[in-house]
Amino acid sequence: MQRVVLGYLLIAKVLIASIAQAQGPFSSSFGGSDLLPADRAFTVSHPKANVIEINIADGTYLYDERTIVQDDVGTVLKTSRSGTEIYDDPLLGPTPIHRNKLRMVVTDAPSLMVLTFQGCADIGFCYPPQQTELSFSR
Repeated sequence: MQRVVLGYLLIAKVLIASIAQAQGPFSSSFGGSDLLPADRAFTVSHPKANVIEINIADGTYLYDERTIVQDDVGTVLKTSRSGTEIYDDPLLGPTPIHRNKLRMVVTDAPSLMVLTFQGCADIGFCYPPQQTELSFSR
């Protein structure tokens, strides 16, 4: 039940931040012109068949619990990850996040994986969940 409530709170935070971003001059107080698009805030690379790396721009972070890797039928794959730090999120409370770079090693990686992740900017804007398909020819 607590996870459901936390999920709704995160969605509310994303919606509020999105509305603030869309309201022109009001959004400038949130650093609207400094806000990076999601593909520049979080750059995904897949250097090896079982490795996924996400470079995280300065001033942004990724939620650890909102970063998952699945196979092509939706089964969540086991990963080992680089370290987290605890962020005192105003809505979620103490939450593990990643800054700078997240490196994941996927156990028994298939040739096709789907990466889903969500992060925020320190200015209070949360990006909607991002999803990308990763393939690796063996």
